[in-house]
Amino acid sequence: MDHDEGREKKRINLADDPSNKAVVRIDLLPPEILLEILARLPVTSLIHFKSTSHAGRDLISDPRLPQMFGNRVSDSNPCLILFNYNFHVPQRLYFVDSEGCSRRVRRIDPPQHSKFYNLVGSCNGLLCLSFPIIGGSWVSHMSPMSHSLLIYNPFVGDAVRVQPANRFLNQSEVFGFGFHPRTGEFKVVRIVCYEKIMTVADPELVVEEVNDGFTTVYESMVQVFTVGTTEWRKKGVPPSQLTDEIGPPEALVEGSLHWVTDVGMGGVGLISGIISFELADEVFGEIPHPPCQRFVSRDFSLSVLNGCLSAAGLVDTLHFDIWVMKQYRVKESWVKQFSFDPYFPGGWPRFFTVICALKNGEILLQNEDSSLVSYDPVENRFKTLQISGLPNWFQALPFLPSLFSAKATMNLQL
Repeated sequence: MDHDEGREKKRINLADDPSNKAVVRIDLLPPEILLEILARLPVTSLIHFKSTSHAGRDLISDPRLPQMFGNRVSDSNPCLILFNYNFHVPQRLYFVDSEGCSRRVRRIDPPQHSKFYNLVGSCNGLLCLSFPIIGGSWVSHMSPMSHSLLIYNPFVGDAVRVQPANRFLNQSEVFGFGFHPRTGEFKVVRIVCYEKIMTVADPELVVEEVNDGFTTVYESMVQVFTVGTTEWRKKGVPPSQLTDEIGPPEALVEGSLHWVTDVGMGGVGLISGIISFELADEVFGEIPHPPCQRFVSRDFSLSVLNGCLSAAGLVDTLHFDIWVMKQYRVKESWVKQFSFDPYFPGGWPRFFTVICALKNGEILLQNEDSSLVSYDPVENRFKTLQISGLPNWFQALPFLPSLFSAKATMNLQL
């Protein structure tokens, strides 16, 4: 009893002690001033404040704070979401704040407990994750298993589950997630390839292998789910280029998802292109690729730089080029904005993935060995980012955190 009373006195004395000026001033500040201060804190500091203080919990629940915080982070460097894709260990999500005194990795635990899952994508402060419905081992993007989908805000903690899609025989599926500003809708796109058993009596069937009067054919389908509805809608078949070992889309620009994929053979060998899926009208299209000497899917990746579609890759062993499409869908607007020697930090030429542009004009890149580096185009210089606790193998995505709940962000009924 005496011990508890002593602890209580210590708490009281902490606020009453005139030497503890910070505590006294916080208690005396008007709520409007406190909100302005909170809106300028890193998101990890806000979450810590919420979890350790009753007053902090009340302030962070103020409906004005999410918008104030969102206005501030839109003018800051994006944070990073790291997805550990080491096939031999359970998958993990991590977060790296772009602000604060120390840069270190913080783990994120999704609300659905599973050792194995995939990161489908992110936008508007939300993450879309896919989880295997059956089995307990690693499933790739082209797994024969079905997946359940979860859209959630890692800092508010709430989540929205997506209605499971129908399953097919020996299916393989890949998902994309995005938002279209014109419609204000969040959508999930599913491309599924599967086997279909047919009889040889079908007059339109070209039979190659027959077993007891039946044969197997391979079909594909595109389905779209609008968050807030209750069912997946069939949208025909995907372009043939997207049915052969296709991965998830790489960039969300102007309300469209984008892939780099092979489109055929030409006189100089393999020809690659950029395929888009427009989320408002739900149609596929082709985007003109950069006018570089050699545009091949295995050497290029897509990203978003300052709101524009960007394509980056090894043109030859001497140059790594970053192209930016200044005016969306206009071929002539492609500009080679950066070009540098890929021999960094020495040895074989390195392949980089462009993550984002920073406010100081530098470009954040991920090296093929998973290290994070910034490139200064003025000084033509690289700098390796020192971040404590980075996993061995990971995919890095730019991320602007949000204090709006997942349901509020997607305009769903609370």
